[in-house]
Amino acid sequence: MKRIVLLSVLALPVLALAAAERATRDGTDAPATAPADGSADGALLPVETLRVREVESYEVATRYAGRVVSRRTSELGFERGGRLVALAADEGDRVEAGQVLARLDVRELEARRRELAAQVEAARARVGEIDSRLALARVTTARRRELLEREAISAQLFDESRYAEQALAAQIEAARADIAAAESARSSVDVALDLSLLKAPYAGSIVARAADEGTVVTPGQRILTLVEDGILELRVGLPPEAARSLAPGQEHPIEIHGRVHPARLDALLETVETDTRTVTAVFRFLAQPAGVRDGELARVSLASETRTRGFWLPITALAESRRGLWSAYALAPGEEGPRVERRELEVLHAESDRVFVRGTLRDGEEVVAAGLHRLVPGQRVRTAVAN
Repeated sequence: MKRIVLLSVLALPVLALAAAERATRDGTDAPATAPADGSADGALLPVETLRVREVESYEVATRYAGRVVSRRTSELGFERGGRLVALAADEGDRVEAGQVLARLDVRELEARRRELAAQVEAARARVGEIDSRLALARVTTARRRELLEREAISAQLFDESRYAEQALAAQIEAARADIAAAESARSSVDVALDLSLLKAPYAGSIVARAADEGTVVTPGQRILTLVEDGILELRVGLPPEAARSLAPGQEHPIEIHGRVHPARLDALLETVETDTRTVTAVFRFLAQPAGVRDGELARVSLASETRTRGFWLPITALAESRRGLWSAYALAPGEEGPRVERRELEVLHAESDRVFVRGTLRDGEEVVAAGLHRLVPGQRVRTAVAN
């Protein structure tokens, strides 16, 4: 405050000189000095004022940094081992769902499939041959049954026909079982052949390639990394106390490269990360941001309310005071016009252009909005309402 008072005192001769010059131009005698409170005719300092209103709470917007990620990222590999013979995609390539990306050597599987196909055909031929013999055995058994009833043959001959028919029926069931086993084995080979093709599970872009042709790969070994295109989300680590005030479905602004994109809170993970002690929040963009890539940095603004009474003031209405406090100048009515009075304040929250304060201000008071360096407590002024 010493600096402010000194400037005001130094300004008094200037005001007196200006008054003297005006008086000279008007043909009147100028006073030797201006009153200390600046109350000389025409010398009252004009100030912009605003009327303050007390509120019961204030909101603070806190920004948290997170990383933009694709909704799905997959490390692709084969479910079976083998020699890698072809790669149809490389880093930076965009692929469609179901597109073949890589192939394994399948010559052994194809030979095994041909062998099983031949076994199936042989078993089917055997079934046909046995079925013909069985038909003949059934006819023979029927004839001998008639002859046995007329006592033209012995019972032994009839039994021989009947048991021969049963043996052929058993043989045909065994041949059909061989067909089923060979077809099942062939289906297993077909599955292995399909697993020898690495296909894209969804549309996206290849961001990494970890193997080349000729490499003998093991089951599950990473070959390519696929990132889903077009569906991005933001993952942010939040302090547990900030996460408690959130609920899925709420909308929040996301800032990326200086542009704001609306997003909705999709999920809050139930666990706290052990290394960062944060809760992961997943935000889904309402409209996918153009030109944003997986891995970019973004910030989400979350508003929290603090319940305490106070006033919003522009930063220009503050002057530094004593013992870490700040002050504002309020207008007090007087017989000869308003005078400025100091109001001691404590700053509770500051933003780029305004502050939230509490102190000796009263609801509805007029406060000088700017230019406090020109004022001293007790000085008379004339007012103009700030825009």
